[in-house]
Amino acid sequence: MGKGSKTRARAVKLAKKAELAGVPGLAPVERREKDGRIRRSTKPGYERTEADVALRARCRQMGWKARPEDMAKARAQSLECDAGRVLHLLCDRPDEVARLWSAFAGLCGAHAAYARRYLGVRLHPKTAKIEMLIERFEISGDDDLDLRSEEEKAHAAVTNWMRWQGYLGHLDRWQQAEIWGAVREQTALIRDRLATDEGRGYVQALRKLADVVERR
Repeated sequence: MGKGSKTRARAVKLAKKAELAGVPGLAPVERREKDGRIRRSTKPGYERTEADVALRARCRQMGWKARPEDMAKARAQSLECDAGRVLHLLCDRPDEVARLWSAFAGLCGAHAAYARRYLGVRLHPKTAKIEMLIERFEISGDDDLDLRSEEEKAHAAVTNWMRWQGYLGHLDRWQQAEIWGAVREQTALIRDRLATDEGRGYVQALRKLADVVERR
């Protein structure tokens, strides 16, 4: 246990003794920075969590003011990459963003599954392992377990990928190129918080793809 942990544990112990003895507790202390400013972490109602930091970073990326409504919007999965962020820049309605992102995510998922199950290739590098405490593993009868064999999974991945290949076949070649450039992160879709010409072309092509998917 570090020195700081021992100090906090001793403070908690003394506070409990004081409470039992009927002695009123001390008022909370507002810690200050070296320049005299109050630390944000000690301001009333301030809670700095990992999710809060991540959502505020997303708001900064989009040029939002991190208001409650902005923080709620920042939870969208489509804000995890430029291919999704540019949709928020160019689409007026949230439902349109969701529609186009669904088409993009479906294509990416089908491509990744085909590469992994059939070709034996991972499109994304493996990340470092995080050691965790061993916990009891349980499932309920409502859980949907994938009991298919590896061969069945590979066949399903190929079938799904062929279906998406058919969807892409309804697009012009330049539209296919715009979408693949976004999938492979080979084109700059956003620059200085504004959509680039490539970003606008990608969104236009993705609208066509989403229309094709909805008609099938």
